[in-house]
Amino acid sequence: KAAKPKDESEIWHTVGIFKTVNHTVSNYIDANDWDSSIDGEMLTADSIPDLSELKRINLEPGCAYRFRVAAINSCGRGEWSDATPFKTCLPGFPGAPSAIKISKSPEGAHLSWEPPPSTTGDILEYSVYLAIKSQNAAKDKPTTTTAAAQLAFVRVYCGSNNQCTVANQSLQTAHVDFTSKPAIIFRIAARNDKGYGPATQVRWLQDPQLSKTNTMGGGATAGGGATGQVGIAGKRLSDKSATIVASKRVKVGGGTPATGTNSSMMVSPQHHH
Repeated sequence: KAAKPKDESEIWHTVGIFKTVNHTVSNYIDANDWDSSIDGEMLTADSIPDLSELKRINLEPGCAYRFRVAAINSCGRGEWSDATPFKTCLPGFPGAPSAIKISKSPEGAHLSWEPPPSTTGDILEYSVYLAIKSQNAAKDKPTTTTAAAQLAFVRVYCGSNNQCTVANQSLQTAHVDFTSKPAIIFRIAARNDKGYGPATQVRWLQDPQLSKTNTMGGGATAGGGATGQVGIAGKRLSDKSATIVASKRVKVGGGTPATGTNSSMMVSPQHHH
């Protein structure tokens, strides 16, 4: 086996390889037992290993993870998807809002969302945050996940309604993220009587040409909590294609299941101590 990376922040742990297009992530395999970057390097849909007997580590509550997914067919494993952040809940705190929709309106950007699927007590209010431009122009186009995680956010809405409009004036100050397709980043979190739970981060895709002229608009892609990302690898029964899922833990916390999507998938989480 090739030498494993010394920096634990670059290690992705495997969640599993699945034959379904969705999976609830509650644990992962220690990379010391099975490392997708090494053991899974030559993986194909015809040589899917049995990972059921390997020791697993449970997700921890209040912990940020990153997940990513890759497909596998008879030729091998494809490229990993962009990492998606997710943060598990602390007991008693609300989960992250879901089903976020963003559309362009004459007044600005209209956002709507569904209450957290799992929560204790009533939701008292929501807060929406917008990533804003850096004062240093050179840092305004982060190329790494670390740089993106250090963005500055301002609250643009606080209230009990599960929808709001972010005014055009606020959008003019928005940071446009170029790590993949140009996008404006929002975060939405819910509060109950114990406090705020994890935020759902969503990227509002922008037209590459329009984003240069500050005319905002496009589709939205959501990623779980405010920190962390996932990758899933699996095998489709019909055409021998597969998806691989991996997750990265960013900081220590406690254990509520996270969900990811896959075909026949393998998930590998990555975490920091």
